Amino acid sequence: MSRYIRRYFYRLAPPASDIMRAGEVWKAVTVLFVSALATVSALLIARGEEEFFVLPFVVVALSVYFYVVYKRYHVELVPEGDLELFDDPGDLEILCAIYGLPRTGSPNRLRHRLAQFARVNSDSSFVWVAPKSLKRVASGLELSAEKEEQELPENLHEFVVRMVSDEPSGDRSRRPLVWGVRRSRSRLTSIASCPICDSEVGGRQAICGECGADLEFYSALAESKVGRRLVAQKVGQRYRKLR
Repeated sequence: MSRYIRRYFYRLAPPASDIMRAGEVWKAVTVLFVSALATVSALLIARGEEEFFVLPFVVVALSVYFYVVYKRYHVELVPEGDLELFDDPGDLEILCAIYGLPRTGSPNRLRHRLAQFARVNSDSSFVWVAPKSLKRVASGLELSAEKEEQELPENLHEFVVRMVSDEPSGDRSRRPLVWGVRRSRSRLTSIASCPICDSEVGGRQAICGECGADLEFYSALAESKVGRRLVAQKVGQRYRKLR
């Protein structure tokens, strides 16, 4: 029986080659960008442009490129232990999309994929993400990534019991926040509108009466880059449903 359970969880997890693809994508894109920039610089100099004009152009282009890539695509990793805090299946789908993981399946499948992703990248608190268009370029270039053996949790029985339940445990307004951030009365009272539906809140209510969002949870989450992405996509999905 344990053999079939083990095979089932191996099928749920994405291959390590896919998990590690984003970093390899940006390496390839950076090489292509630097090569193109060097070619343009050489052409400008060959056409008679002064070097004191070309050099600042190269410096500015490289600075802007690295700033945008690092600022936008180097995001925080949600630890495996914090995934239980995301009780909305839509949040799990958005997290999978942000990290480049398949976003289909039940909440259990989504949470398990994210847990596998967190374990593979547990040596860092940040991970690289990449748009699908760049991943297609990477696939065309046949980028190779190091394959790492997928590991199941040490206590498989406890993991199965925990993952088969989709019901959130305890009062949401009393649970801790992501990355070990503690709830704070001052943070809650400073929230003037819901981060999800933008409806006005009283400043002391923990749950939005309009959409049911945990106000402090999403406000604290939005202080991170990956949290801002999640909240922005969640807001976009809500507006599309209201149309």
